[in-house]
Amino acid sequence: MKAEIISIGTELLLGETVDTNSNFLASQLPEIGIDLLWITQIGDNAERIISIFKKAINRSDIIFVTGGLGPTEDDITRESLAKTLKEKLSIDSYQEKKLRNFFVFRNRTFPIKNIKQAAIIPSAKFLNNPVGTAPGWWVKTKNTQIFLMPGPPSEMQKMWNEQIKKRLLKNSTSVLVKKIIKISTLGESTINEMVEPLLNGKNPSVGIYVKKDGVSLRIAAKANTKKEALKLIKPVEKKIKTILSGYIWGEDSQNFADVIQMMMIKEKFSLGIIESVTGGSIANEITNINGSSKYFHGSLVAYHQDTKIFAGVKKNIVKRQGTISKNTTEELAKNARKIFNSSLGLGITGIAGNKITEEQQPGTIFIAITNGQKTMCKEYHLPPGRNQIKNRAVFLSFTLIKEFINEIKKK
Repeated sequence: MKAEIISIGTELLLGETVDTNSNFLASQLPEIGIDLLWITQIGDNAERIISIFKKAINRSDIIFVTGGLGPTEDDITRESLAKTLKEKLSIDSYQEKKLRNFFVFRNRTFPIKNIKQAAIIPSAKFLNNPVGTAPGWWVKTKNTQIFLMPGPPSEMQKMWNEQIKKRLLKNSTSVLVKKIIKISTLGESTINEMVEPLLNGKNPSVGIYVKKDGVSLRIAAKANTKKEALKLIKPVEKKIKTILSGYIWGEDSQNFADVIQMMMIKEKFSLGIIESVTGGSIANEITNINGSSKYFHGSLVAYHQDTKIFAGVKKNIVKRQGTISKNTTEELAKNARKIFNSSLGLGITGIAGNKITEEQQPGTIFIAITNGQKTMCKEYHLPPGRNQIKNRAVFLSFTLIKEFINEIKKK
């Protein structure tokens, strides 16, 4: 089945809102055997919306529309589809009652403008929205299905997961299954060379792409069932894991902080951190995961030179070696372990800005980790860009933690 997504809202075109809805839907469609061929972003202009609706109906089996279902004058998705299909809008009394009850339950006055959200055309059925005021529509016209969904991602995703996906799965004749393998420390071109013989396959196919958590390999297979697709994926997955043994940190939707947490808890390690260049970003990633308090004792953001000395780095080391150095970073790691009474201590220093500091180039990063007996420290030189450097430094910190744990486990 051929599908397309139409995201409606002038705020998308002005860059005020990021179109995460299209990204979410695009990730969902392959697993139910739907081929996404077009994504369109369009402003709140009736003439242009009607034009794209007509084009979409002529070329696609399924159309997913997000946005423009609100109560204001510029929310014109319903009206535009009604004009496209030459059908008349009318207020549904049951839906109006649901809307009014929504406001009563929250002790709010019902704004009369919201009445338009109870409007519907004869060829449409309502899709329930339990967390918002804008119900969706499911429309069948000729050989095309059209799904209208609200713009807020939380409302759209709930409607998709609880209502739309189930409908589409009933008629699915094939599925596309993906397996993601996540790699650390190796670059895209190096990985490309290592797995090059596997990149020419059609079913399954193998693709390489870069994200902030490293390089990922995607194995995708199409079959009648998920079981059959996984059977096609398995031998390719096995080959990739053999070739890249030692460089893989995770799979599929795994987060690196999740992986670190599982390792730390399994090995009964605890962690304390002193962060400089990352400004607390490592602690933030760790504490985004439920249960992180089982191993994470805390982090001190030692951004200024005096704070590093306050954190226990000897003045003569700072004076002789500088704040951005192997020795200083190792001292931070050792002191993090003591301050937070943890089995492992991590320290990180570097330059996120664009100026040479202490004769070190921008993008220079030092990361150290210790357990009291063994200390590991690595130096990195990252491309410029403050946020990019900070994000990469977090990823490299997790990489070093994983490497260190694996190293001490050997003994």
